[in-house]
Amino acid sequence: MESTKKYFQAIDFVIFGAMLLLSSAIGVFFAYRDRRTQSTDNYYFASKSISPILISMSLSVSFISAITVIGLPVEIYLFGTVFVWMNAAHVIGILAGSIYYIPLLHRLQLKSVYEYFNLRFHPRIRTLTSLMAIWKLILYMGVTIYLPALALSAVTPLQLNWSIALTSIVCTFYTSIGGMKAVIWTDFLQAMIMLAGMLAVFIQTTIVVGGFGPVVEAVERGQRNNIFKFDGDPRIRSTVWTLLLGAGMNNCFKTGCNQVFTQRYLSCGSVKNARIALWLQLFPGVIFSLLAVGNGLLMYTFYEGCDPLSAKLITKPDQTMPKLALEIFQNTPGMAGLFVSAAYSGSLSTISSGVNALAALALMDFILPCFPKMSSNRKVILSKALTIFFGFLVMIIAYLVSLLSANIIQITSSITGSLGGPLFGVFTMGLFMPWINHWGALVGLAGGWLFTGWVAISALFLASFPDTKRKLPLSTDKCPAFNSTVNSVTTALMMEASGEEYTTFASMVSSPAPENGPILHYTLYSISPFYYGILGCTVCIILGHICSLITGFNNPSKADPRLFVPILPFKPFRFGVPELPPEDDSSSLTLEEEKFKKALLHDREGNECSPTAPIWEEIGQNGKT
Repeated sequence: MESTKKYFQAIDFVIFGAMLLLSSAIGVFFAYRDRRTQSTDNYYFASKSISPILISMSLSVSFISAITVIGLPVEIYLFGTVFVWMNAAHVIGILAGSIYYIPLLHRLQLKSVYEYFNLRFHPRIRTLTSLMAIWKLILYMGVTIYLPALALSAVTPLQLNWSIALTSIVCTFYTSIGGMKAVIWTDFLQAMIMLAGMLAVFIQTTIVVGGFGPVVEAVERGQRNNIFKFDGDPRIRSTVWTLLLGAGMNNCFKTGCNQVFTQRYLSCGSVKNARIALWLQLFPGVIFSLLAVGNGLLMYTFYEGCDPLSAKLITKPDQTMPKLALEIFQNTPGMAGLFVSAAYSGSLSTISSGVNALAALALMDFILPCFPKMSSNRKVILSKALTIFFGFLVMIIAYLVSLLSANIIQITSSITGSLGGPLFGVFTMGLFMPWINHWGALVGLAGGWLFTGWVAISALFLASFPDTKRKLPLSTDKCPAFNSTVNSVTTALMMEASGEEYTTFASMVSSPAPENGPILHYTLYSISPFYYGILGCTVCIILGHICSLITGFNNPSKADPRLFVPILPFKPFRFGVPELPPEDDSSSLTLEEEKFKKALLHDREGNECSPTAPIWEEIGQNGKT
């Protein structure tokens, strides 16, 4: 790998440093410009005045991390083109977000998306769901920083520890001082850098391999053209159905129930602009996805006869893409630096969005309920302190992950992946099922998470269905310096689905055992990880109904209509969801209604209420349950 590192020259370091400096400068600019207008609305929601075009770009790159730039091409390299269907899964999530969640969030003006559970169910549901979301986001970002840092440190002069520190410190700096405006504008800058880096690799590799003709031929020889893989077996890892259904549900959670997205919806200022931003983000997302797919196919063509992992030229599958970039740009100074900047831009955009959302959740869901009379200046100061705290906490998690075995990384990511389904299940019961009570929501949430977590962790050790982890063949036939009696090998890239997009794991795994042993080993434990979200959501809803039946269903006719959204606006499809009075069918609360909502959340002594009846009835009863 030392021979590859020498391709990273001084000009590459200059380009990489310029990217970090520009990102920091944006934070400094907004900190100075807004120094006299400090407020939490400005810090977390950019004063609700950002263009939907900018918001759409920020939404697009918030979960397009370096794992997308580096890991998705490896996914295509090892498993074929079926992953293209992830773009259709994005459309499913966008439909759910624009039809159901954006109107509700603007109607209630929820600064924390989990504040909804305080209104719909009980404060303990809000606390538990927010804690789960915070834990999930921290672990996700820790792995997000570590995995690309590991890949890039192996093929560039950037050391692993410095990689982790640079990403964390730069993100924490500009996010803490500049707030949401800095996050959104740096997202735009980083999106342009990511696009330039990925496009440069695509163009240069196409030239090197001799055009698109050799790529088509190599893809056919290597069986990578499996875009129409309609196998219905849920145990097969990647098929059209696992991506449409499993990833589709994960995207519904991301676009409707994730604080990173919901903050940006409110930053738009209106339902119309939020919907425009959500739909517009599809286009850059599809471009990034298709570029990653194209780079994966080009990478396979380039390494068709000599897989670098099998030839022991690299140690992890995720190092394949950085190695390719450095090799094709060895005679073009600066381009390797552009690619590394693109990879790090992916991490910066994800981490900056994440730490800002973490600070918002901690402030809105845990601190302000205890100190409701805190002054605006103190809220802003505390927000900045929380951003710094979470930034360094994520860095520590990334360092801890680097000390653990790959198996522990897989366990951690399986746990985070199992959280999204139950959380989405509780939101589903809250929005569409007015008969579910808070005990049903609590039991469903806990049961769904425990069940899915058990399946995800058991699958790492006990899954025995052969096709669960089956990879496409790779060859070392044309490796001049690689001597082996086995010319065709199969390597593995283990990938688990998380709440937001996908995560690649650079780890070698052995082939699954034959279909034998206990039935759970080759059935439930072998289910595709993309279905974990559906599994958790289904268990959550079933347990929620059972518990609500035992403890007594809520009366839908007494429910507050502002807290619900019908599946379809026709009476047969409302399923008990009460109708909004015509004069109340608006996109946001009036000032008077906002005061009512605040009165609901805190009684006269500043303690949180525990609403179980329609909120407007409770306010009429002196604001207490």
